[in-house]
Amino acid sequence: MQSQAVKVVAYLAAGLILGFLLPQNAVVRVIADSGTWFPRTVVTLATAIIFILMAATLAKTLLSHARAARFLGVIVSLYVVMGAISLLYVSVWIPLLTGLPLTRPDVPVPGVLSWLHGIVAALATTLTNQPLLQSLVLATVVGALAGSIRALRSTAFALIRTGDWILKVFARLLWYYPIMIGCLAINVPSRFGLYGLGVYGRTSLDLAIVSIVWSCVMLLLTRMLTKRTWPQLWTYFATVWVTGFGTGGSYDTLPVNLLSAERDLGLRPQVARASIVLGTVLNKSVATMAVLLVTVATCALLNVRISMTEIAILIPPVMILGLESPGIPGGAGMFMSPVVASLLAVPDPTRFVTTFLTFYTGFIPMLATAGNTTNDGFVGAFVNDCFLERDGDVGVLAAPSLTRRRTAVRAAGWILTAAGLWMLVSEQARIGLPALRWLSASTFAGEAVAGAAVMLVGLTLSAGRVDSLSTAVSLRRS
Repeated sequence: MQSQAVKVVAYLAAGLILGFLLPQNAVVRVIADSGTWFPRTVVTLATAIIFILMAATLAKTLLSHARAARFLGVIVSLYVVMGAISLLYVSVWIPLLTGLPLTRPDVPVPGVLSWLHGIVAALATTLTNQPLLQSLVLATVVGALAGSIRALRSTAFALIRTGDWILKVFARLLWYYPIMIGCLAINVPSRFGLYGLGVYGRTSLDLAIVSIVWSCVMLLLTRMLTKRTWPQLWTYFATVWVTGFGTGGSYDTLPVNLLSAERDLGLRPQVARASIVLGTVLNKSVATMAVLLVTVATCALLNVRISMTEIAILIPPVMILGLESPGIPGGAGMFMSPVVASLLAVPDPTRFVTTFLTFYTGFIPMLATAGNTTNDGFVGAFVNDCFLERDGDVGVLAAPSLTRRRTAVRAAGWILTAAGLWMLVSEQARIGLPALRWLSASTFAGEAVAGAAVMLVGLTLSAGRVDSLSTAVSLRRS
């Protein structure tokens, strides 16, 4: 993993230099565009990937841990608390870095009723408009049921086996990550012209200061409160932070984060998977910091006068949306900017959102992802050392006894799996790889839910019937 970090840094530097020296060269532009192919493919398949990984993680945790509800509750609670603290933390920095006044008597503050109405209206359409959020809700329900009901053991094993297969595929692609990061880095110096470059640069610098100080505090707290050593922490941090910075998306950093959490940080596999997968979905602490900073910058550029009063009003909804926004490059900006525009009642919401998204590119999502992903491992270290260390009921799921199904049944299972996968990713394909956007040509309401159900049946039929599923309790301490 140390050599991986060195490769990432080297390719990142090469990409930045190439983009700076030859920003409009046709060959360089093709190389830069090639770096987006893999991340966009991951975005296209994100609903299926996160559905399987989340459901498999929950099912495996419930099957291998006697007090799984407490275990998962601790992780989720830590991410919720960290999200709230991160927004209060950045609110202290904003007046110092941007000079934003505490109040502006000439700017009306939205009333409580209009504020609540805006939040309710925004959240009411969230579940129906966001396939990734639908996938998250479905995965939570399916994983909980599959891990708790004996009759669904075959489904649980099918999910676990498929999740393991997905992670193995990502692990085999690790060689490509440094190359991809170098290609993506070309876009950073070549994307912005002179217009707004000064404001963008200042916002990026502000986020860099805020996020790096935050990461240093998290490093120190993890060292003080856990049994992780400085070499373990630094190796993990260097690998995942640089990779997250290069990809700009939590989903794209997921395989490196999982492997580094186990190998470098020394977390138990079941802890690493639960913490990293849940964190990829739930933890957008640094991204929400970036949202508030970009809000200030966008308002300044468009001459929308705000104060810290408006920022305080944004904190609750931004925290909630941070737990639901997709972990794709710029995902927090795409997901939250319309809500921010609505809550601030800006004169021209379309222009505000467009400007916001222009700013929430390049270094900003890269810095946000770097901070988010490393925090996932730090939370895992805390759970591993401060929670599981006192539990003797943590198990490693043993290989189940299987009854192989007939060939015709297995073939039908694979056909249903493919059909369910198509249905699950069809709506998400609209924002993914352009070559795969044809998948979204025709969709219908509730297709993601129907697709998940069809895929579950297909995976269960193709995996075989589980006759026994036991838990081998491991007494080793990490």
